[in-house]
Amino acid sequence: MPIVSYDLDHLPEVPAEERKQVADMSDEEIDYSDIPEQRDFSGFVRAGDLETARKQNRVEIDLDSDVIAWIGEGYQSRINAILREVMNLTRLSSGGRKPVSRDFSRN
Repeated sequence: MPIVSYDLDHLPEVPAEERKQVADMSDEEIDYSDIPEQRDFSGFVRAGDLETARKQNRVEIDLDSDVIAWIGEGYQSRINAILREVMNLTRLSSGGRKPVSRDFSRN
């Protein structure tokens, strides 16, 4: 079975009759047997972090396979956390001032 993904801004329309049927169900009537148990919560966002999560941009970068292996599962969230930590450390070391930008582009 192919993997299907949706953008939260472009979800398929659920018929009104189906929405009402689901809304009328009690928690005990919901069948969760086809949903795997969640064990990796690295992609989850705490309620206090929702504003930050909404400001994310989708980017594409090429990473060496050994770097991805070192970071492990949930590498996108971990890379973001690593970069955020470096950003915060840089701001702290500059006395809260925005650090001078450096050109890391390959020419």
